[in-house]
Amino acid sequence: MSKSFQFSLILKGIILASILAMLLSLVFGVLLSYTSLPESELSINIIFGVSVFIAAFVTAYQAGTRGLYYGLSVGIGFILLVLILSAIFWSNSPVWLKLAEKTIVALVSGGVGGIVGVLFPQS
Repeated sequence: MSKSFQFSLILKGIILASILAMLLSLVFGVLLSYTSLPESELSINIIFGVSVFIAAFVTAYQAGTRGLYYGLSVGIGFILLVLILSAIFWSNSPVWLKLAEKTIVALVSGGVGGIVGVLFPQS
């Protein structure tokens, strides 16, 4: 199983994580509107974590090997994409502590998702 590292899978994973984050944000926004759920920073971290975990899982499953590398790459790519988009759309400088927190969430969930994705039996 010595496949070469496929950057196209990482790009697909980053796109998948972005789409999942938007969909989860939409669902969470609807829940906030129609229920008494409180808005908190924890919910944003959960959205980050779940979207990167699923994207890393799918990417590593498709690769079939090197799950940790693919998972971490998806996590890093997603954080870089979020950082670039926030620099474009917001004039304020980022709060580095919150950015570090989101980076840790993305790296841990990406790494775990990648490992689980490789371990999941392929059909």
